Parts: sequence; C-alpha cells; structure tokens
Amino acid sequence: MICLGNLSEEKLHEIASAFAEAFLSEDGIVYRCMDQKTAVIYFETVLEEYMRIHALYALSEREEGYIVWHHKKAGMPWYRDIVLMIRFIRRLPPLVTQKMILIRKDWQDYTLAHANDRDYIDVSLIAVKKEYQGTGCLRKLLAEPFAEAERCACACILDTDSSLKAAKYMHVGMQCEKDAVLESGVHMYTMRYPQI
Repeated sequence: MICLGNLSEEKLHEIASAFAEAFLSEDGIVYRCMDQKTAVIYFETVLEEYMRIHALYALSEREEGYIVWHHKKAGMPWYRDIVLMIRFIRRLPPLVTQKMILIRKDWQDYTLAHANDRDYIDVSLIAVKKEYQGTGCLRKLLAEPFAEAERCACACILDTDSSLKAAKYMHVGMQCEKDAVLESGVHMYTMRYPQI
C-alpha cells in the first residue's frame, strides 16, 4: 500500500476520475446527484482534504485501486469539515449540494453512531479500477485497515449506498451493522470488521 500525497493536478484528476467511475456505476447518492464532470470535481475536492491527513492510499505502484482510511482521532479536524463544505459550495452546482443533503438527511452515519467508541478505523472511500475488478483487489485494499483494527482491538467501519458493494464487503469478511432505506429511496448500509 502506498500513501499518496502532494499529487499534481493531473494525477489528482486521474484518481478522482477513478472514484467517479466507481461511484457512478451503481445507483446511490453520487449517481443520483452528479454527472461525470461534477463527480470528478466532487472527488478532487474530497481527496485534497484527505491528502492533508495522509489518508489516501493506492494499492500498489500499478494503482489498481484506492482507499481512504484512518483512525478515528486522525481524521479531519472539525474545522476542515467546514472548509470542505465551503469548497463544495464554491465548486459544485448549488443543486448538487442541495440534492446530496436532502438524500442523506435522515441517515445517521457511523461517525455519529460510534462517537463514544475509544477508537475505530474509518474507511471513508474505496474504489477498484474497472479493469481490476474481480481480481481480489478489494480484499487487498482492506487488508491493511483490517489488520490495524485487529492490532488496536477496534472496529473497521464504512458506509455504502450500494447493495452490490455491501455484498462484496460481506464477502471479504465484514458484516452489515445497520441498513436502512432512506426517505429518498437510497438504501444505506454501515459495514464493520471484525464481525461481532
């Protein structure tokens, strides 16, 4: 696993495009709110923030896939969330931001559900490039966060809005901790490792 930082605009665009392709391939929040161009801008904005905390990784030098993960306390400071929202407002069409908020409004994500946990491993984003899907890359991307969760005796947690992705996460050893169909019709899942 290679930690990615100080990326050129071109490289950041390439990685954001890989995330956009992965998230636009299935029904979910990104699919319902964004076109390809807007999704790339969204992921560029998010990934810039995750690079600041050294949480963006490529699977290998071939960059078959990417993952954003960190310990609970090593995540973005609260004020960076505000900066991120301001950057979304500046960079994304207002209707996109509004749609995203409305779609997720009745979802309590794992960061709130696990607020009292001493620690957990937060997997914020994960994407395997199309040409590497079905080759075991998802398992390899999650191996390091899973090992860190075991080492620290804490959970590794992520949210997904895709039933197909939830099934893939279960296949590699996670369990569904919470699932709900939101008022918007989007099905959200909180996945965790190790299973309880």
